Amino acid sequence: IASSMFTALFVTRVIFDFLLSKRFIKDHLFMLRLIHKPNVNWMRLRPIFFCISIALIAAGLTVFFTRDDAKNNKYDIEFTGGTSVQIHLKEPLSRQEAEDRIREIGNNPNNPNPALATANVYSIGESGKRYEINTTETNKITVTITFPQSILQTDTKLSSIITETQAQSQFGGELRNLLVTQDTANAAQFVITTSQMNQSLVKEVLRTAFPEVPEADISEPQVDEVVNNAILAVFADELEIQQNLRPKITSQEKISEELIGSYPELADFLGGVKLECEIERPATLEDIKQRLNALQFKPDTQDLNRYPYEILGPNLTTVEPNQPVDSFVYISAEQEAGFRELTEDEWTRFVENETAKVLAAAQLEASLPRVRQFDPSVGAEQKQRALIAIVLSLFAIVTYIWIRFGNVRYGIAAITALVHDVCITLGAVSACTYIAASPIGEKLLIGDFKINLAMIAAFLTLIGYSLNDTIVVFDRIRENRGKARLLSPQVITNSINQTISRTILTSFTTFIVVLIMYIFGGPGLRGFTLAIGFGIIIGTYSSIAIAAPILLLGTRTKNKIRNPKHEARNKYKRLK
Repeated sequence: IASSMFTALFVTRVIFDFLLSKRFIKDHLFMLRLIHKPNVNWMRLRPIFFCISIALIAAGLTVFFTRDDAKNNKYDIEFTGGTSVQIHLKEPLSRQEAEDRIREIGNNPNNPNPALATANVYSIGESGKRYEINTTETNKITVTITFPQSILQTDTKLSSIITETQAQSQFGGELRNLLVTQDTANAAQFVITTSQMNQSLVKEVLRTAFPEVPEADISEPQVDEVVNNAILAVFADELEIQQNLRPKITSQEKISEELIGSYPELADFLGGVKLECEIERPATLEDIKQRLNALQFKPDTQDLNRYPYEILGPNLTTVEPNQPVDSFVYISAEQEAGFRELTEDEWTRFVENETAKVLAAAQLEASLPRVRQFDPSVGAEQKQRALIAIVLSLFAIVTYIWIRFGNVRYGIAAITALVHDVCITLGAVSACTYIAASPIGEKLLIGDFKINLAMIAAFLTLIGYSLNDTIVVFDRIRENRGKARLLSPQVITNSINQTISRTILTSFTTFIVVLIMYIFGGPGLRGFTLAIGFGIIIGTYSSIAIAAPILLLGTRTKNKIRNPKHEARNKYKRLK
């Protein structure tokens, strides 16, 4: 925007000065006018425009709010929570084929999974071997609880007890997507299912909620990797397998001042631990670091604490990140180790934690290098922030228009048009899911577009673009009104006719750019460009047919054509 203003105000002026000095422009400048002399009575048509807009808004909001979330969620995982999985393939595969495979297993008639049926696949790099798969489906944890025979429970009652316990106590998390199922063979046994992957948290919540149940009758949490298993079933032998490096800790040493005297590079880890590890299968230091980072996404390593660490080559040497080594040195320190002496128990727990972490990373065997699960609470927070961003932008616009035109009526008219544009565009994006799989949808490159952060960016961009057109019309209305305090329908009609050619040209040129992005920008940008492209059309319409006519609402104006004979007769009557 800043560079565009600079070129429009300064560079364009320099170019015109040059053209004039060289007499390339002699008499006057010819401008393209799509409509030479528009003469449309826009104010007479405003009831029709209002009815059309009300119908479009009602249809858009109906489609948006009635879209079946259970089968086809309108939000992406940023707003709902879900699972993001990275896969590395042995051989290249097209993005479309990878996405079709995932959706095919979700549409399996014997075991349908609507969340997997609408999964999105994004390319990582240009090799065709790395992809990120996003789905609103989540991996789950199941726990079996067996109540004493003297205590009768129901699945509804148990669900209420767990919910109340979480509300009354602070556990650092909660059991999301909670499902309680009673065993048909044993009425005293219940299966608790949740998308919360922290096993310790799950056990803590259940033991707090049901203190009357012996600890032995609450089973250990079992991980049901729904998403992982589906992806492994789809790609099978095509995935690169992460193998066990078969590690062995050969030495363990506390990082003291004496050791730092010999190895000054350890100064940042005073009071920490130095672990030397040998591996039977050589690996690069970069691979080892990726394995350590991947531990935070593994359900069975959620309990390990994270401390600052560094990976060095054998004997604390520095090696190239991509150079395979058969041993490495792991150094880390507890945050307070440099300020105070850790107690014996603290030191023992710290060393055991770090040893378990190094061994778990080196022993990692997986076909999926990264699995990240988003909690729905994170999605709810993102949704709230996105809504705040839109509301604040609209409030800022009203304030700006009010100050610029000196009348809050202009701000209200502009904000009404913007809300109109967003509501209709929102409905259009939501409706895409119903035609995405049809032959027409495929030819138009329409997909099952979901509301994500990129889509919110598109709506904010649309708001700014639509406002630009509206201000042009408002400026011409202010010029034509002059010093008159009251607006007349004729002034607004004339202003729209005078600016309509410019408005359509601007919108058309912008739409061409967005259309090219939509066709050739790839599926990752298609939802974003569809929202902007459709919004440009609606925004142009609203600037002409909605924003300007709203200025007349509540004003005392009469839409009469001036007639000199009638005016003379009226003047004569008043004088008489």
